Amino acid sequence: MSRLVALSLTLLAVPAVAQPTPFTLDFESGDLQGWTKTGAAFDEQPTFGDNPTARNRGQPSGHQGSWWIGGFEKFQNKPGQKAGAVRGDGPTGTLTSAPFTITAPQLSFLVGGGSSDKTRVELVVNGAAVLRASGKNTETMARVTWDLTPFSGKQAMLRIVDEASGGWGHINVDDFRFDGESAAAPGDLTGTWRCNDGGTYYLRQLDDQVWWYGESAGGGRAWTNVFFGRREGNQLIGRWADVPKGGARAAGEMTLTVQGNKLSATKRTGGFGGSEWSR
Repeated sequence: MSRLVALSLTLLAVPAVAQPTPFTLDFESGDLQGWTKTGAAFDEQPTFGDNPTARNRGQPSGHQGSWWIGGFEKFQNKPGQKAGAVRGDGPTGTLTSAPFTITAPQLSFLVGGGSSDKTRVELVVNGAAVLRASGKNTETMARVTWDLTPFSGKQAMLRIVDEASGGWGHINVDDFRFDGESAAAPGDLTGTWRCNDGGTYYLRQLDDQVWWYGESAGGGRAWTNVFFGRREGNQLIGRWADVPKGGARAAGEMTLTVQGNKLSATKRTGGFGGSEWSR
């Protein structure tokens, strides 16, 4: 037997997945667009160019582009400023991104600076920090990659934290990238789909609403069902129910993930048998 439900998803993406984002991911705008600042740790940020090398630190920043977050740095290429100037480790504070819905399977970014848990980048989901990363006591940033699949479809924020004032009491961050297949990429789901339960499903999408009629092999003698749900990005979320043409009489909820010409059920209730659809 097979039943389907709709998906619920929203993602924020970098150019890697060509998805719009409500905050700057690489700071190349030269400001903190979409980020909220507390404290003084991130005053005069982002910083411009390889400021550690300009002061002969011997640890190049490893930044991408021209602009990056460097908590120790005090240079934005403004008239009268001198490359190599520093703010020191004293100030503390946070930078928090605008909220977004997770749809990409991975997030990677550059991080450097202090190795303490007091200087860190966090992924905040439903108000709790679920992933953290710090530097390695060097100004040179290295790329960190997080698996986001356990949090797909959830509301989240990114937070850059500096709670330290002593040695290596700063953090460097740059170039957030949401990697993998974009959830928002698939288009209209209208069409004929085949499922691994042996059934055929006829889908119709109008705006963000999706209907289907599904039937077992042999013209629906074993079961027939209908589904109605709402599409949110790469997810469908809705309810299904058997209809009298077939012999089954069940109903339930379903959530599906959309990946191009493939649908995958991530939640099925009521005994629905199918889990993968393609067209």
